[in-house]
Amino acid sequence: MDGNRRLAFLILKEISEKGTWSNLAVKDYLLREEHDDAPFIREIVYGVLRNQFLLDFNIDRFLKKPGLGKTERMLLRMGFYQMALMDGVADHAAVNETVELAAKFAKGRQGFVNAVLRSFQRDGKRLLYSDLRAQYSCAEWIIKLLTKAYGPEKTEEILKSSCEAPPFTVRINRLKTDRKELAERFGKLGASAENDPGSELCLKVKGSVLDSEEYRNGLFSVQGTASVSAVEMLAPNPGESLLDLCAAPGGKTCAAAELMENDGRILALDVHPHRVKLIEKEAARLGHTIIQTAVSDASAFDPKLEGRWDRVIADVPCSALGTIARDPEIKLRELTEDQAESYIKELAAKQSAILANACGYVKPGGTVLYSTCTVDPAENEEITGAFIKAHEGYTVVKSRLLLSDRKGQEGFYTCLIRRNDDQHRF
Repeated sequence: MDGNRRLAFLILKEISEKGTWSNLAVKDYLLREEHDDAPFIREIVYGVLRNQFLLDFNIDRFLKKPGLGKTERMLLRMGFYQMALMDGVADHAAVNETVELAAKFAKGRQGFVNAVLRSFQRDGKRLLYSDLRAQYSCAEWIIKLLTKAYGPEKTEEILKSSCEAPPFTVRINRLKTDRKELAERFGKLGASAENDPGSELCLKVKGSVLDSEEYRNGLFSVQGTASVSAVEMLAPNPGESLLDLCAAPGGKTCAAAELMENDGRILALDVHPHRVKLIEKEAARLGHTIIQTAVSDASAFDPKLEGRWDRVIADVPCSALGTIARDPEIKLRELTEDQAESYIKELAAKQSAILANACGYVKPGGTVLYSTCTVDPAENEEITGAFIKAHEGYTVVKSRLLLSDRKGQEGFYTCLIRRNDDQHRF
């Protein structure tokens, strides 16, 4: 049995059965299980997730009767994906190795798995689809939300990009290196890197670099370009005070510390104690000493923080519809129309509360960064617009919406709000 495919199966099984986030499951298994081809494992895992509804629709075409066990379906998804959508995999290898996995994890059903895969092969490995849900493996409520906001043509561009692997991007720790030096170091590790035009702090990387001395010594962090550029838009300066309300796992916090040249004060908050530890661990790895942490609920106002901060980051919890290529399990979540409406309303209420608190914490003349990784207007422009309309003394300095409508670009909303006067808490 191929150990790499076995590991991919176990990761997919955990994501399906336990609801573990794909990035966490992949990272955990790759760290503790033996393997010799991490990129191959990642491609199977993320490829199956990005195309799950499409694969299921086509698997069902070859079933003589409805109903299929979860394990057999997962194995068939892996087999179909390798045969139809994965470059460099021979049909016989995909079939034989999937059957071997079935012999281990679905005993007595390996003959059935083999028969379905062979039927798919004889059919020309064609992937058919009935609608956008199947074609782009996306829940219907998300398709409706996007279509209402952006129309059918732009929605299909977003959905198409969600089925393509995004680039692997890293943020340089400019306190320790620069893009040219880090790219050269990566080259010596057998990886390649190129400047990312979306941020002066980011590189697009191909190859394995997370097990390197460069990573352990804090020369870089893994972070999406849109997220980094949001902190660049905020532009915190050395010596300032900065409050990050929803900070875990610490990407924006540490990016801010680097822009501040590790000079000033940062307080990073998160509601979950175990996630606060992630911020502390990342700051220690990177060598940032100005970051303090605490456990706090950003949606509950804290009078001790009022009016004290030059900059406040409110990277609020959101539907994450801008990162469905990177986190494909998001688009697989099925909701009824009523459930989707309730879900967005609950998010919007929390987002509004956090933004109001952030604007109460910032000093007169200070700036708040409101950001999300979604493209849903109800969580973006409608939140900031309603706040500005209801509260005098605050001005939108700049706002930006990135749509995930082309390969490699995440959907992201950023809005800078300045507090103009010395009014008290509203």
